[in-house]
Amino acid sequence: MKQTSNLSCLWGINMRLVISSLILVLLFSASAHAIEADPSFQSYRQVKITLELQENASSLELYYAEEPFSNISNATLYGIYSIQSVENLSRGETGTFIEECWTDGLPVYRDSVGHVVIDNNASTFSCVLSGFIPDQPRWFTAAFFDSNGEIMNNASLASFELRSTQADVLPPAADTSPILFAIGSITLSLIALFGYWRWKDAKEGKSTSKMAHFYIAPAMLALAILTFYPVLYGFWLAFTDADQTRLGDQQWIGIANFIAVFSASGFFRVTGFTLLWTVINVTAHVGIGLFLAMILQNARLAGKTVYRTILLLPWAIPSYISVLVWRGMFQPSGFVNDVLGTQMDWLSDPTGAQVLVILVNIWLGVPFMMMSLSGALQALPKEMYEASQIDGVNRWQQFLYLTLPNLKSALVPLSLLGFIWTFNMFNVIYLMTDGGPNLWFGEPGSTDILITYVYDVAFRDGAYGVAAAWSVVIFLMLLAFSWVYMKQTRATEAVV
Repeated sequence: MKQTSNLSCLWGINMRLVISSLILVLLFSASAHAIEADPSFQSYRQVKITLELQENASSLELYYAEEPFSNISNATLYGIYSIQSVENLSRGETGTFIEECWTDGLPVYRDSVGHVVIDNNASTFSCVLSGFIPDQPRWFTAAFFDSNGEIMNNASLASFELRSTQADVLPPAADTSPILFAIGSITLSLIALFGYWRWKDAKEGKSTSKMAHFYIAPAMLALAILTFYPVLYGFWLAFTDADQTRLGDQQWIGIANFIAVFSASGFFRVTGFTLLWTVINVTAHVGIGLFLAMILQNARLAGKTVYRTILLLPWAIPSYISVLVWRGMFQPSGFVNDVLGTQMDWLSDPTGAQVLVILVNIWLGVPFMMMSLSGALQALPKEMYEASQIDGVNRWQQFLYLTLPNLKSALVPLSLLGFIWTFNMFNVIYLMTDGGPNLWFGEPGSTDILITYVYDVAFRDGAYGVAAAWSVVIFLMLLAFSWVYMKQTRATEAVV
């Protein structure tokens, strides 16, 4: 009897332990903020979640990991969401933001910069999470914090498995027959043209040029396919509605893109800065380059080879490395502030950023112009200067009436080439400031020039047709300037 009584007692204790454990598990599960995935939401690399909010919380933080976890120190922070009064805020419009969220089934409130703000009176929070790999699970948890930054549900943290099951649907292969037709037409046209030239030479008895057309044919074919065809395609694209969703299926829309270009806010501002940028740079390149070239021509100057090597370094070093070094030096913790003992953000001020990008490009462009003009100066006859010295002509008069007129055949094409290069100088602006600082949303930045803004329109906005129209406008601007410049300077006469 006594043994039976002991067994009954042990059995009763075990049952109480089991029941207590079950109660603790149930309490733990009830207090853990379950993250539920919406099965009706199907999107590539995205999952829509819903969870219940905790009372008196000031913020919500979502954490994730590639395996189950119970401590946020073992997970990665996904996002922080403020929980507060939304009295002076408005709800965001669905489809406006990359991260779509809702509270109690309605679009979430947003602050002045578009960040999510959860109503402190809401009971549920839903959001579309991105970055999933199809059919690969991730574990998420929700951590609530009070106004003191202390976690409120640390004892009940649990991770929940989420996964995106929507596979990537590739679009049908683009129809390349128009491109192949165009390339084939170009090739056949060139063959016919070379055949005509060969027949014409044979008819006129030009036996010495039998193989001439054969030698230039590969170069002409490469130019036609790699240069002329893309240019013509860009012209055609400017009259279509091509964008990142319709490339290959674009429709003809006439001059609508050009109307959009000339009516775009910031068009005159970015064009004005492009012209200012180009004129200042080319003037400095030619002026400083000619000055240094004439100094290096001085026969009495010792160590000219050393000076020439040092002055060539900015041009010899790849420009993208030089620009990144300059950008680093003008950072708040960079070399310039270290020397001055300041903490200025030089590139955040619009005027300061414009001045700096111009100075950096001048520093990069002077060596090329110096070397080109140095070669032209060496070609000038020394007898001309010796005769002028005998006639009592001073150095300034020699420069004004002898050097400059005789350098015209070099200065005119170099200046024109420098204008075109600087007008389309993409890498200095892109690497130094990326067009910023930005003044107004959707407009060119304060240091944007036309070519960098075209990049933004094409590859950040995805508006390929509008970007092509901008490119055509740039081409016409440069063509008009080149024509006027050549006529005014009589460049062809200078060459002859």
